[in-house]
Amino acid sequence: MKTVGSGFHSGQDRGIDVRVQGAALDYAAAHALADILAKKAARDAMLVAWFDGKNDVGYPAIQECIGDKPSWLAYVESHGGNLGVNINGDEFVFVFATGLEHQGG
Repeated sequence: MKTVGSGFHSGQDRGIDVRVQGAALDYAAAHALADILAKKAARDAMLVAWFDGKNDVGYPAIQECIGDKPSWLAYVESHGGNLGVNINGDEFVFVFATGLEHQGG
């Protein structure tokens, strides 16, 4: 199992690690980059959660998630997050769910 950013473990060893040099990234730029990379890896990638390591903020922040892991990470694990995009060594982590296009519903 490969660790992808801030403790996210991808059960399918699906993770993208990116280093951006020469430009400071804000959330919007990091999100746009992660979305492009995730959709290249899996056309149906849907953002499940994210972590901004610069500001130590994760989303979603679920009050009911109490324990030894951040709420955004607990949310990822219970909502099918299986593709992580880690930018600049946990500066930003975006986790996507993939494989949804073949599920009934």
